[in-house]
Amino acid sequence: MSMYYRGREYDSATRERPLDREVASVLWSFARPFRGLMAAALAVMLLETAADLARPYLLKVAIDSQIMTGDLAGLWQTAWLYGITIAAGMVFAWAQTILLQYIGQKIIFDVRQKVFRQLIYNRYTDIEGQPVGRLVTRVTNDTDAIKDLYTDVLVAFASDLLVLAGIIVVMLVIDWRLALVSFTVIPAMIAIASLYQKFARRAYRLVREKTAAINSFLQETLNGVAVVKAFARFTRSESEYAGVNGDYLAAGLKEMRTFAIFRPLVDLIYTLAVVLLLWYGNWESSLGVVEIGVVVAFLRYIEKFFWPIRDLAEKYSLLQSALAAAERVYELIAAGRPAEEPAEHGRHPKFNGEITFENVWFAYDEPHWVLCGLSFSVAAGDFVGIAGLSGSGKTTIINLLLRLNEPQRGRILLDGVDIREIPLDVLRRTIGVVFQDVHLFNGTVAENISLFDPAISREDIAAAAAVANCDRFIARLPQGYDTPIGYQGAMISVGQRQLLSLARMLACRAGVLVLDEATSNIDGETELLIQDALTHIAKQRTMIVVAHRLSTIQDADRILVLNRGAIAEAGSHADLVARRGLYWRLYHSQ
Repeated sequence: MSMYYRGREYDSATRERPLDREVASVLWSFARPFRGLMAAALAVMLLETAADLARPYLLKVAIDSQIMTGDLAGLWQTAWLYGITIAAGMVFAWAQTILLQYIGQKIIFDVRQKVFRQLIYNRYTDIEGQPVGRLVTRVTNDTDAIKDLYTDVLVAFASDLLVLAGIIVVMLVIDWRLALVSFTVIPAMIAIASLYQKFARRAYRLVREKTAAINSFLQETLNGVAVVKAFARFTRSESEYAGVNGDYLAAGLKEMRTFAIFRPLVDLIYTLAVVLLLWYGNWESSLGVVEIGVVVAFLRYIEKFFWPIRDLAEKYSLLQSALAAAERVYELIAAGRPAEEPAEHGRHPKFNGEITFENVWFAYDEPHWVLCGLSFSVAAGDFVGIAGLSGSGKTTIINLLLRLNEPQRGRILLDGVDIREIPLDVLRRTIGVVFQDVHLFNGTVAENISLFDPAISREDIAAAAAVANCDRFIARLPQGYDTPIGYQGAMISVGQRQLLSLARMLACRAGVLVLDEATSNIDGETELLIQDALTHIAKQRTMIVVAHRLSTIQDADRILVLNRGAIAEAGSHADLVARRGLYWRLYHSQ
Protein backbone atom coordinates (compact mmCIF):
# COMPACT_ATOMS: atom_id res chain seq x y z
CA MET A 1 0.00 0.00 0.00
CA SER A 2 2.70 2.44 0.97
CA MET A 3 4.51 1.86 -2.29
CA TYR A 4 1.35 2.89 -4.11
CA TYR A 5 1.17 6.21 -2.31
CA ARG A 6 4.88 6.88 -2.30
CA GLY A 7 5.75 5.70 -5.76
CA ARG A 8 3.01 5.68 -8.31
CA GLU A 9 0.27 8.08 -7.31
CA TYR A 10 2.33 11.10 -6.34
CA ASP A 11 5.34 11.08 -8.62
CA SER A 12 3.64 13.95 -10.43
CA ALA A 13 4.71 16.23 -7.59
CA THR A 14 8.18 16.58 -9.04
CA ARG A 15 7.07 17.36 -12.56
CA GLU A 16 7.06 20.92 -13.78
CA ARG A 17 3.75 21.66 -15.46
CA PRO A 18 3.41 24.77 -17.62
CA LEU A 19 0.08 25.87 -16.18
CA ASP A 20 1.00 29.29 -14.82
CA ARG A 21 -0.89 31.31 -17.42
CA GLU A 22 -3.90 29.00 -17.33
CA VAL A 23 -3.91 28.93 -13.54
CA ALA A 24 -3.72 32.73 -13.42
CA SER A 25 -6.67 32.89 -15.82
CA VAL A 26 -8.72 30.53 -13.64
CA LEU A 27 -7.84 32.44 -10.48
CA TRP A 28 -8.90 35.69 -12.12
CA SER A 29 -12.16 34.11 -13.28
CA PHE A 30 -12.94 33.34 -9.64
CA ALA A 31 -12.27 36.94 -8.61
CA ARG A 32 -13.94 38.67 -11.59
CA PRO A 33 -17.43 38.96 -9.99
CA PHE A 34 -15.85 40.94 -7.13
CA ARG A 35 -13.70 43.28 -9.20
CA GLY A 36 -15.62 46.32 -7.88
CA LEU A 37 -14.80 45.45 -4.28
CA MET A 38 -11.24 44.62 -5.30
CA ALA A 39 -10.90 48.09 -6.84
CA ALA A 40 -12.15 49.59 -3.57
CA ALA A 41 -9.61 47.52 -1.63
CA LEU A 42 -6.87 48.70 -3.99
CA ALA A 43 -7.87 52.33 -3.42
CA VAL A 44 -7.72 51.85 0.35
CA MET A 45 -4.36 50.16 -0.09
CA LEU A 46 -3.04 53.18 -2.00
CA LEU A 47 -4.15 55.50 0.80
CA GLU A 48 -2.50 53.30 3.42
CA THR A 49 0.72 53.23 1.37
CA ALA A 50 0.68 57.02 1.04
CA ALA A 51 0.27 57.43 4.80
CA ASP A 52 3.09 54.96 5.43
CA LEU A 53 5.51 56.64 3.01
CA ALA A 54 4.79 60.10 4.37
CA ARG A 55 6.26 59.36 7.80
CA PRO A 56 10.00 59.12 6.91
CA TYR A 57 9.66 62.32 4.89
CA LEU A 58 8.07 64.05 7.92
CA LEU A 59 11.09 62.88 9.98
CA LYS A 60 13.40 64.53 7.44
CA VAL A 61 11.43 67.76 7.64
CA ALA A 62 11.41 67.65 11.44
CA ILE A 63 15.19 67.13 11.66
CA ASP A 64 16.46 69.44 8.91
CA SER A 65 13.86 72.21 8.92
CA GLN A 66 12.69 72.37 12.54
CA ILE A 67 15.05 70.68 15.05
CA MET A 68 18.18 72.09 13.42
CA THR A 69 16.63 75.59 13.30
CA GLY A 70 14.83 75.43 16.68
CA ASP A 71 11.36 75.83 15.11
CA LEU A 72 9.29 74.30 17.95
CA ALA A 73 5.95 75.44 16.54
CA GLY A 74 6.72 73.79 13.23
CA LEU A 75 7.95 70.68 15.05
CA TRP A 76 4.61 70.38 16.93
CA GLN A 77 2.76 70.74 13.65
CA THR A 78 4.88 68.02 12.04
CA ALA A 79 4.35 65.78 15.08
CA TRP A 80 0.56 66.17 14.72
CA LEU A 81 0.80 65.30 11.03
CA TYR A 82 2.92 62.25 11.93
CA GLY A 83 0.26 61.09 14.41
CA ILE A 84 -2.50 61.64 11.86
CA THR A 85 -0.68 59.45 9.32
CA ILE A 86 -0.41 56.68 11.95
CA ALA A 87 -4.15 56.87 12.77
CA ALA A 88 -5.11 57.03 9.10
CA GLY A 89 -2.89 54.05 8.33
CA MET A 90 -4.63 52.02 11.05
CA VAL A 91 -8.10 52.88 9.69
CA PHE A 92 -7.09 52.09 6.11
CA ALA A 93 -5.49 48.79 7.20
CA TRP A 94 -8.71 47.82 9.01
CA ALA A 95 -10.88 48.65 6.00
CA GLN A 96 -8.52 46.80 3.67
CA THR A 97 -8.58 43.68 5.86
CA ILE A 98 -12.39 43.67 6.05
CA LEU A 99 -12.76 44.08 2.29
CA LEU A 100 -10.21 41.45 1.34
CA GLN A 101 -11.40 38.89 3.87
CA TYR A 102 -14.97 39.30 2.60
CA ILE A 103 -13.82 38.93 -1.02
CA GLY A 104 -11.67 35.90 -0.19
CA GLN A 105 -14.40 34.12 1.73
CA LYS A 106 -16.97 34.70 -1.03
CA ILE A 107 -14.54 33.55 -3.71
CA ILE A 108 -13.63 30.37 -1.87
CA PHE A 109 -17.32 29.61 -1.31
CA ASP A 110 -17.81 29.71 -5.08
CA VAL A 111 -14.66 27.65 -5.71
CA ARG A 112 -15.75 24.93 -3.29
CA GLN A 113 -19.15 24.79 -4.95
CA LYS A 114 -17.55 24.43 -8.39
CA VAL A 115 -15.09 21.77 -7.23
CA PHE A 116 -17.79 19.74 -5.50
CA ARG A 117 -20.10 20.06 -8.50
CA GLN A 118 -17.34 18.91 -10.81
CA LEU A 119 -16.61 15.92 -8.58
CA ILE A 120 -20.17 14.64 -8.32
CA TYR A 121 -20.89 15.19 -12.02
CA ASN A 122 -17.63 13.78 -13.32
CA ARG A 123 -17.81 10.42 -15.04
CA TYR A 124 -17.91 7.51 -12.64
CA THR A 125 -14.88 5.98 -14.35
CA ASP A 126 -12.89 9.18 -13.70
CA ILE A 127 -13.59 9.02 -9.96
CA GLU A 128 -13.81 5.37 -8.95
CA GLY A 129 -10.07 4.72 -9.24
CA GLN A 130 -8.95 7.76 -7.26
CA PRO A 131 -8.28 7.70 -3.50
CA VAL A 132 -11.14 9.43 -1.69
CA GLY A 133 -8.69 11.22 0.59
CA ARG A 134 -7.06 12.84 -2.44
CA LEU A 135 -10.42 14.14 -3.67
CA VAL A 136 -11.30 15.36 -0.18
CA THR A 137 -7.99 17.24 -0.12
CA ARG A 138 -9.02 19.10 -3.26
CA VAL A 139 -12.30 20.24 -1.73
CA THR A 140 -10.83 21.18 1.67
CA ASN A 141 -7.07 21.72 1.93
CA ASP A 142 -6.55 22.90 -1.64
CA THR A 143 -9.43 25.37 -1.57
CA ASP A 144 -8.22 26.67 1.80
CA ALA A 145 -4.81 27.29 0.24
CA ILE A 146 -6.49 29.20 -2.58
CA LYS A 147 -8.40 31.25 0.01
CA ASP A 148 -5.07 32.24 1.57
CA LEU A 149 -4.02 33.46 -1.86
CA TYR A 150 -6.87 35.97 -1.99
CA THR A 151 -6.96 36.99 1.67
CA ASP A 152 -3.24 37.10 2.50
CA VAL A 153 -0.95 36.69 -0.49
CA LEU A 154 -2.48 38.95 -3.14
CA VAL A 155 -2.98 41.83 -0.72
CA ALA A 156 0.59 41.43 0.54
CA PHE A 157 2.00 41.35 -2.98
CA ALA A 158 -0.05 44.32 -4.17
CA SER A 159 0.68 46.32 -1.02
CA ASP A 160 4.37 45.46 -1.03
CA LEU A 161 4.78 46.30 -4.71
CA LEU A 162 3.05 49.65 -4.15
CA VAL A 163 5.33 50.35 -1.20
CA LEU A 164 8.44 49.42 -3.22
CA ALA A 165 7.38 51.61 -6.14
CA GLY A 166 6.52 54.50 -3.81
CA ILE A 167 9.82 54.25 -1.95
CA ILE A 168 11.80 54.29 -5.18
CA VAL A 169 9.98 57.41 -6.39
CA VAL A 170 10.28 59.26 -3.07
CA MET A 171 13.98 58.40 -2.67
CA LEU A 172 14.73 59.63 -6.19
CA VAL A 173 12.87 62.88 -5.52
CA ILE A 174 14.63 63.54 -2.20
CA ASP A 175 18.19 62.74 -3.34
CA TRP A 176 18.77 60.88 -6.57
CA ARG A 177 22.47 60.25 -5.78
CA LEU A 178 21.77 58.50 -2.45
CA ALA A 179 18.91 56.64 -4.14
CA LEU A 180 21.18 55.25 -6.87
CA VAL A 181 23.73 54.14 -4.28
CA SER A 182 20.97 52.37 -2.34
CA PHE A 183 19.67 50.69 -5.52
CA THR A 184 23.01 49.09 -6.37
CA VAL A 185 21.98 46.04 -4.32
CA ILE A 186 18.79 45.45 -6.36
CA PRO A 187 20.43 43.24 -9.07
CA ALA A 188 21.78 40.92 -6.37
CA MET A 189 18.31 40.84 -4.78
CA ILE A 190 16.69 39.94 -8.11
CA ALA A 191 19.22 37.15 -8.72
CA ILE A 192 18.61 35.62 -5.28
CA ALA A 193 14.83 35.88 -5.66
CA SER A 194 14.99 34.13 -9.03
CA LEU A 195 17.00 31.24 -7.60
CA TYR A 196 14.65 31.03 -4.64
CA GLN A 197 11.60 30.88 -6.92
CA LYS A 198 13.14 28.07 -8.95
CA PHE A 199 13.62 25.78 -5.96
CA ALA A 200 10.68 26.91 -3.84
CA ARG A 201 8.02 26.14 -6.44
CA ARG A 202 9.06 22.50 -6.60
CA ALA A 203 9.24 22.19 -2.81
CA TYR A 204 5.80 23.67 -2.17
CA ARG A 205 4.12 21.55 -4.82
CA LEU A 206 5.69 18.48 -3.24
CA VAL A 207 4.26 19.44 0.17
CA ARG A 208 0.75 19.68 -1.29
CA GLU A 209 1.08 16.28 -2.96
CA LYS A 210 2.33 14.63 0.22
CA THR A 211 -0.53 16.18 2.17
CA ALA A 212 -2.94 14.51 -0.24
CA ALA A 213 -1.03 11.24 0.16
CA ILE A 214 -1.46 11.32 3.94
CA ASN A 215 -5.18 12.09 3.63
CA SER A 216 -5.65 9.24 1.17
CA PHE A 217 -3.78 6.77 3.36
CA LEU A 218 -5.74 7.77 6.45
CA GLN A 219 -9.06 7.53 4.62
CA GLU A 220 -8.31 4.07 3.27
CA THR A 221 -6.95 2.77 6.57
CA LEU A 222 -9.80 4.13 8.70
CA ASN A 223 -12.42 2.83 6.25
CA GLY A 224 -10.78 -0.59 6.55
CA VAL A 225 -10.05 -0.40 10.27
CA ALA A 226 -12.08 -3.57 10.89
CA VAL A 227 -9.73 -5.49 8.58
CA VAL A 228 -6.69 -3.95 10.28
CA LYS A 229 -7.95 -5.10 13.67
CA ALA A 230 -9.24 -8.48 12.53
CA PHE A 231 -5.89 -9.43 11.01
CA ALA A 232 -3.82 -7.74 13.76
CA ARG A 233 -2.19 -5.60 11.09
CA PHE A 234 -1.24 -2.85 13.54
CA THR A 235 2.53 -2.94 13.14
CA ARG A 236 2.40 -3.14 9.35
CA SER A 237 -0.13 -0.30 9.07
CA GLU A 238 1.92 1.83 11.45
CA SER A 239 5.03 1.13 9.39
CA GLU A 240 3.27 2.08 6.16
CA TYR A 241 1.98 5.28 7.71
CA ALA A 242 5.48 6.06 8.95
CA GLY A 243 6.63 5.83 5.34
CA VAL A 244 3.93 8.19 4.06
CA ASN A 245 4.43 10.52 7.02
CA GLY A 246 8.18 10.41 6.44
CA ASP A 247 7.68 11.54 2.86
CA TYR A 248 5.62 14.48 4.14
CA LEU A 249 8.33 15.30 6.70
CA ALA A 250 11.00 15.24 3.99
CA ALA A 251 8.92 17.55 1.80
CA GLY A 252 8.34 19.94 4.73
CA LEU A 253 12.03 20.00 5.60
CA LYS A 254 12.91 20.69 1.97
CA GLU A 255 10.49 23.62 2.01
CA MET A 256 12.01 24.87 5.29
CA ARG A 257 15.60 24.62 4.01
CA THR A 258 14.69 26.55 0.88
CA PHE A 259 13.26 29.44 2.91
CA ALA A 260 15.98 29.22 5.57
CA ILE A 261 18.61 30.00 2.93
CA PHE A 262 16.67 32.86 1.35
CA ARG A 263 15.82 34.89 4.48
CA PRO A 264 19.43 35.38 5.72
CA LEU A 265 20.52 36.36 2.22
CA VAL A 266 17.87 39.10 2.18
CA ASP A 267 19.10 40.35 5.56
CA LEU A 268 22.68 40.32 4.27
CA ILE A 269 21.79 42.45 1.27
CA TYR A 270 19.83 44.83 3.53
CA THR A 271 22.90 45.26 5.73
CA LEU A 272 25.04 45.88 2.68
CA ALA A 273 22.61 48.57 1.47
CA VAL A 274 22.77 50.32 4.88
CA VAL A 275 26.58 50.21 4.88
CA LEU A 276 26.73 51.70 1.37
CA LEU A 277 24.23 54.42 2.31
CA LEU A 278 26.12 55.40 5.49
CA TRP A 279 29.46 55.38 3.68
CA TYR A 280 28.25 57.56 0.82
CA GLY A 281 26.12 59.74 3.14
CA ASN A 282 29.12 60.37 5.39
CA TRP A 283 31.25 61.30 2.38
CA GLU A 284 28.65 63.71 0.99
CA SER A 285 27.93 65.10 4.45
CA SER A 286 31.62 65.97 4.88
CA LEU A 287 31.32 67.97 1.69
CA GLY A 288 28.17 69.68 2.94
CA VAL A 289 26.11 68.23 0.11
CA VAL A 290 23.62 66.12 2.10
CA GLU A 291 21.66 66.91 5.26
CA ILE A 292 21.39 64.63 8.30
CA GLY A 293 17.61 64.43 7.99
CA VAL A 294 17.94 63.09 4.45
CA VAL A 295 20.25 60.30 5.66
CA VAL A 296 17.83 59.43 8.49
CA ALA A 297 14.89 59.40 6.06
CA PHE A 298 16.85 57.21 3.65
CA LEU A 299 17.67 54.75 6.44
CA ARG A 300 13.96 54.50 7.21
CA TYR A 301 13.10 54.12 3.52
CA ILE A 302 15.70 51.39 3.05
CA GLU A 303 14.30 49.57 6.07
CA LYS A 304 10.82 49.89 4.61
CA PHE A 305 12.20 48.81 1.24
CA PHE A 306 13.37 45.50 2.66
CA TRP A 307 10.28 44.90 4.81
CA PRO A 308 8.19 44.14 1.72
CA ILE A 309 10.96 41.93 0.36
CA ARG A 310 11.05 39.94 3.60
CA ASP A 311 7.27 39.82 3.60
CA LEU A 312 7.23 38.64 0.01
CA ALA A 313 9.65 35.90 0.98
CA GLU A 314 7.46 34.80 3.87
CA LYS A 315 4.30 34.99 1.78
CA TYR A 316 6.00 33.19 -1.07
CA SER A 317 5.41 29.88 0.71
CA LEU A 318 1.70 30.67 0.80
CA LEU A 319 1.82 31.75 -2.84
CA GLN A 320 3.50 28.55 -3.97
CA SER A 321 1.19 26.46 -1.83
CA ALA A 322 -1.81 28.27 -3.33
CA LEU A 323 -0.51 27.92 -6.90
CA ALA A 324 0.21 24.23 -6.39
CA ALA A 325 -3.31 23.80 -4.99
CA ALA A 326 -4.71 25.90 -7.83
CA GLU A 327 -3.00 23.62 -10.36
CA ARG A 328 -4.70 20.61 -8.80
CA VAL A 329 -8.07 22.36 -8.72
CA TYR A 330 -7.47 23.61 -12.26
CA GLU A 331 -6.96 20.06 -13.50
CA LEU A 332 -10.36 19.21 -12.10
CA ILE A 333 -12.49 22.16 -13.22
CA ALA A 334 -10.71 23.48 -16.33
CA ALA A 335 -12.28 20.81 -18.53
CA GLY A 336 -15.44 22.91 -18.70
CA ARG A 337 -18.91 21.54 -18.20
CA PRO A 338 -18.88 18.34 -16.11
CA ALA A 339 -19.54 15.20 -18.10
CA GLU A 340 -22.71 14.23 -16.24
CA GLU A 341 -24.09 17.65 -15.38
CA PRO A 342 -27.86 17.76 -15.97
CA ALA A 343 -28.66 19.45 -19.25
CA GLU A 344 -31.54 21.83 -19.77
CA HIS A 345 -34.28 19.78 -21.33
CA GLY A 346 -37.98 19.79 -21.84
CA ARG A 347 -40.52 17.17 -20.90
CA HIS A 348 -39.68 13.60 -21.80
CA PRO A 349 -42.18 10.80 -22.24
CA LYS A 350 -42.51 8.28 -19.45
CA PHE A 351 -40.70 5.08 -20.40
CA ASN A 352 -42.50 1.76 -20.24
CA GLY A 353 -39.33 -0.15 -19.37
CA GLU A 354 -38.46 -2.22 -22.45
CA ILE A 355 -34.70 -2.82 -22.50
CA THR A 356 -32.61 -4.10 -25.41
CA PHE A 357 -28.88 -4.88 -25.60
CA GLU A 358 -27.70 -5.01 -29.23
CA ASN A 359 -24.31 -6.63 -29.88
CA VAL A 360 -22.71 -4.94 -26.85
CA TRP A 361 -18.95 -5.27 -26.41
CA PHE A 362 -17.23 -3.87 -23.35
CA ALA A 363 -13.76 -4.05 -21.82
CA TYR A 364 -12.24 -2.18 -18.89
CA ASP A 365 -8.90 -2.74 -20.58
CA GLU A 366 -9.00 -3.69 -24.26
CA PRO A 367 -8.64 -6.29 -25.68
CA HIS A 368 -9.67 -8.14 -22.50
CA TRP A 369 -13.39 -8.16 -23.22
CA VAL A 370 -15.81 -8.53 -20.32
CA LEU A 371 -18.87 -8.61 -22.60
CA CYS A 372 -18.57 -10.14 -26.08
CA GLY A 373 -21.35 -9.22 -28.49
CA LEU A 374 -24.06 -9.47 -25.83
CA SER A 375 -27.63 -9.26 -27.15
CA PHE A 376 -30.90 -9.75 -25.28
CA SER A 377 -34.24 -8.03 -24.69
CA VAL A 378 -36.40 -7.47 -21.63
CA ALA A 379 -40.06 -6.73 -22.31
CA ALA A 380 -41.80 -4.02 -20.31
CA GLY A 381 -43.06 -5.46 -17.04
CA ASP A 382 -40.88 -8.60 -17.19
CA PHE A 383 -38.87 -9.98 -14.28
CA VAL A 384 -35.48 -11.11 -15.64
CA GLY A 385 -32.78 -12.74 -13.57
CA ILE A 386 -29.09 -12.77 -14.50
CA ALA A 387 -26.81 -15.52 -13.17
CA GLY A 388 -23.32 -16.77 -13.86
CA LEU A 389 -19.90 -17.34 -12.41
CA SER A 390 -17.90 -14.50 -10.89
CA GLY A 391 -16.30 -12.40 -13.61
CA SER A 392 -18.86 -13.35 -16.27
CA GLY A 393 -20.04 -9.73 -16.66
CA LYS A 394 -23.20 -9.61 -14.53
CA THR A 395 -22.47 -6.36 -12.68
CA THR A 396 -21.02 -4.84 -15.84
CA ILE A 397 -24.48 -5.09 -17.45
CA ILE A 398 -25.91 -2.97 -14.62
CA ASN A 399 -23.12 -0.40 -14.92
CA LEU A 400 -23.68 -0.09 -18.66
CA LEU A 401 -27.44 0.23 -18.24
CA LEU A 402 -26.90 3.11 -15.79
CA ARG A 403 -24.17 4.55 -18.04
CA LEU A 404 -21.60 4.37 -15.26
CA ASN A 405 -19.54 2.83 -18.07
CA GLU A 406 -19.94 3.10 -21.85
CA PRO A 407 -19.69 0.15 -24.26
CA GLN A 408 -16.99 0.20 -26.91
CA ARG A 409 -19.36 -1.32 -29.47
CA GLY A 410 -23.07 -1.90 -29.83
CA ARG A 411 -25.88 -0.01 -28.18
CA ILE A 412 -28.43 -0.26 -25.37
CA LEU A 413 -32.03 0.81 -25.95
CA LEU A 414 -34.77 1.88 -23.56
CA ASP A 415 -38.18 1.71 -25.28
CA GLY A 416 -36.32 1.76 -28.59
CA VAL A 417 -34.29 4.91 -27.70
CA ASP A 418 -30.50 4.69 -27.44
CA ILE A 419 -29.75 5.47 -23.79
CA ARG A 420 -26.89 7.75 -24.92
CA GLU A 421 -29.57 10.06 -26.31
CA ILE A 422 -31.47 10.18 -23.01
CA PRO A 423 -30.30 12.84 -20.53
CA LEU A 424 -28.53 11.13 -17.66
CA ASP A 425 -30.76 12.56 -14.96
CA VAL A 426 -33.83 11.30 -16.86
CA LEU A 427 -32.28 7.88 -17.43
CA ARG A 428 -31.34 7.45 -13.78
CA ARG A 429 -34.73 8.61 -12.55
CA THR A 430 -36.21 5.94 -14.80
CA ILE A 431 -33.95 3.16 -13.47
CA GLY A 432 -33.90 2.48 -9.73
CA VAL A 433 -30.99 0.43 -8.43
CA VAL A 434 -29.96 -1.53 -5.36
CA PHE A 435 -26.21 -2.10 -5.26
CA GLN A 436 -24.46 -5.02 -3.65
CA ASP A 437 -22.58 -2.68 -1.31
CA VAL A 438 -25.24 -0.54 0.33
CA HIS A 439 -24.34 3.08 1.07
CA LEU A 440 -26.46 4.87 3.65
CA PHE A 441 -26.11 8.48 4.69
CA ASN A 442 -25.79 9.97 8.15
CA GLY A 443 -29.45 10.77 8.75
CA THR A 444 -32.74 9.23 9.79
CA VAL A 445 -34.45 6.16 8.36
CA ALA A 446 -36.96 8.32 6.47
CA GLU A 447 -34.22 10.55 5.04
CA ASN A 448 -32.32 7.54 3.73
CA ILE A 449 -35.43 6.13 2.05
CA SER A 450 -36.29 9.47 0.42
CA LEU A 451 -32.63 10.44 -0.12
CA PHE A 452 -33.49 13.79 1.48
CA ASP A 453 -35.95 14.57 -1.34
CA PRO A 454 -38.76 16.76 0.08
CA ALA A 455 -40.98 15.79 -2.88
CA ILE A 456 -41.27 12.25 -1.46
CA SER A 457 -43.95 12.40 1.23
CA ARG A 458 -43.99 10.46 4.48
CA GLU A 459 -46.86 8.39 3.06
CA ASP A 460 -44.73 7.44 0.04
CA ILE A 461 -41.86 6.52 2.36
CA ALA A 462 -44.11 4.30 4.49
CA ALA A 463 -45.62 2.65 1.40
CA ALA A 464 -42.18 1.87 -0.04
CA ALA A 465 -41.03 0.49 3.31
CA ALA A 466 -44.10 -1.75 3.50
CA VAL A 467 -43.49 -3.23 0.04
CA ALA A 468 -39.79 -3.73 0.87
CA ASN A 469 -40.78 -5.55 4.09
CA CYS A 470 -38.72 -3.22 6.26
CA ASP A 471 -41.65 -1.51 8.00
CA ARG A 472 -41.60 -4.15 10.75
CA PHE A 473 -38.08 -3.51 11.96
CA ILE A 474 -38.58 0.24 11.53
CA ALA A 475 -41.58 0.09 13.86
CA ARG A 476 -39.32 -1.46 16.53
CA LEU A 477 -36.77 1.37 16.33
CA PRO A 478 -36.83 3.94 19.17
CA GLN A 479 -38.10 6.80 17.00
CA GLY A 480 -39.48 4.82 14.10
CA TYR A 481 -38.84 6.55 10.78
CA ASP A 482 -37.13 9.43 12.59
CA THR A 483 -34.45 7.21 14.14
CA PRO A 484 -30.88 8.28 13.22
CA ILE A 485 -28.99 5.35 11.72
CA GLY A 486 -25.46 6.73 12.17
CA TYR A 487 -22.52 6.86 9.81
CA GLN A 488 -22.94 4.27 7.01
CA GLY A 489 -25.97 2.86 8.85
CA ALA A 490 -23.88 1.70 11.80
CA MET A 491 -26.93 1.54 14.10
CA ILE A 492 -28.72 -1.16 12.04
CA SER A 493 -27.77 -4.60 10.71
CA VAL A 494 -26.45 -5.46 7.25
CA GLY A 495 -29.75 -7.06 6.29
CA GLN A 496 -31.72 -4.05 7.48
CA ARG A 497 -29.50 -1.76 5.42
CA GLN A 498 -30.25 -3.86 2.35
CA LEU A 499 -34.01 -3.64 3.01
CA LEU A 500 -33.72 0.14 3.39
CA SER A 501 -31.86 0.29 0.10
CA LEU A 502 -34.70 -1.66 -1.53
CA ALA A 503 -37.26 0.74 -0.03
CA ARG A 504 -35.20 3.67 -1.31
CA MET A 505 -35.37 2.27 -4.82
CA LEU A 506 -39.15 1.87 -4.58
CA ALA A 507 -39.69 5.36 -3.17
CA CYS A 508 -38.17 6.96 -6.26
CA ARG A 509 -40.99 5.40 -8.36
CA ALA A 510 -38.61 4.29 -11.12
CA GLY A 511 -40.11 2.39 -14.04
CA VAL A 512 -37.21 -0.08 -14.22
CA LEU A 513 -35.84 -1.71 -11.09
CA VAL A 514 -32.34 -3.21 -11.00
CA LEU A 515 -30.82 -5.24 -8.16
CA ASP A 516 -27.14 -6.14 -8.17
CA GLU A 517 -26.36 -9.09 -5.87
CA ALA A 518 -28.80 -7.66 -3.33
CA THR A 519 -28.93 -10.91 -1.31
CA SER A 520 -25.27 -11.95 -1.38
CA ASN A 521 -24.33 -10.54 2.04
CA ILE A 522 -27.48 -11.16 4.08
CA ASP A 523 -29.00 -13.87 6.25
CA GLY A 524 -31.65 -16.33 5.13
CA GLU A 525 -34.52 -14.55 6.91
CA THR A 526 -33.73 -11.23 5.22
CA GLU A 527 -33.39 -13.03 1.89
CA LEU A 528 -36.92 -14.39 2.28
CA LEU A 529 -38.18 -10.86 2.99
CA ILE A 530 -36.46 -9.58 -0.16
CA GLN A 531 -37.82 -12.45 -2.24
CA ASP A 532 -41.32 -11.70 -1.00
CA ALA A 533 -40.82 -8.03 -1.84
CA LEU A 534 -39.57 -8.89 -5.33
CA THR A 535 -42.67 -11.02 -5.92
CA HIS A 536 -44.88 -7.99 -5.28
CA ILE A 537 -42.66 -5.58 -7.21
CA ALA A 538 -42.44 -7.84 -10.27
CA LYS A 539 -46.17 -7.46 -10.85
CA GLN A 540 -45.83 -3.71 -11.33
CA ARG A 541 -42.54 -2.84 -13.09
CA THR A 542 -39.72 -4.10 -15.26
CA MET A 543 -37.14 -5.73 -13.05
CA ILE A 544 -33.61 -7.04 -13.63
CA VAL A 545 -32.01 -8.93 -10.78
CA VAL A 546 -28.37 -9.99 -10.79
CA ALA A 547 -28.09 -12.84 -8.31
CA HIS A 548 -25.39 -14.99 -6.85
CA ARG A 549 -27.98 -16.81 -4.76
CA LEU A 550 -30.18 -18.43 -7.40
CA SER A 551 -33.08 -18.75 -4.96
CA THR A 552 -33.58 -14.99 -5.41
CA ILE A 553 -34.46 -15.36 -9.10
CA GLN A 554 -36.28 -18.70 -9.21
CA ASP A 555 -39.59 -16.91 -9.82
CA ALA A 556 -38.21 -14.77 -12.66
CA ASP A 557 -40.01 -14.85 -16.02
CA ARG A 558 -36.66 -15.54 -17.64
CA ILE A 559 -33.14 -16.21 -16.43
CA LEU A 560 -30.04 -15.33 -18.47
CA VAL A 561 -26.96 -17.37 -17.63
CA LEU A 562 -23.70 -15.62 -18.53
CA ASN A 563 -20.40 -17.29 -19.26
CA ARG A 564 -17.32 -15.32 -20.35
CA GLY A 565 -19.32 -12.27 -21.37
CA ALA A 566 -21.95 -14.04 -23.46
CA ILE A 567 -25.31 -15.70 -22.81
CA ALA A 568 -24.74 -19.42 -22.41
CA GLU A 569 -28.33 -20.33 -21.48
CA ALA A 570 -31.71 -18.63 -21.18
CA GLY A 571 -35.09 -19.77 -19.93
CA SER A 572 -37.19 -20.23 -16.79
CA HIS A 573 -35.81 -21.84 -13.65
CA ALA A 574 -37.56 -25.14 -14.40
CA ASP A 575 -36.38 -25.19 -18.02
CA LEU A 576 -32.76 -24.49 -17.09
CA VAL A 577 -32.70 -27.11 -14.36
CA ALA A 578 -34.14 -29.66 -16.78
CA ARG A 579 -31.34 -28.95 -19.30
CA ARG A 580 -28.71 -29.97 -16.72
CA GLY A 581 -26.25 -27.40 -18.08
CA LEU A 582 -24.33 -24.54 -16.48
CA TYR A 583 -27.33 -23.23 -14.53
CA TRP A 584 -28.06 -26.72 -13.21
CA ARG A 585 -24.45 -27.01 -11.98
CA LEU A 586 -24.65 -23.59 -10.30
CA TYR A 587 -27.98 -24.47 -8.71
CA HIS A 588 -26.83 -27.79 -7.29
CA SER A 589 -23.56 -26.29 -6.05
CA GLN A 590 -25.70 -24.13 -3.73
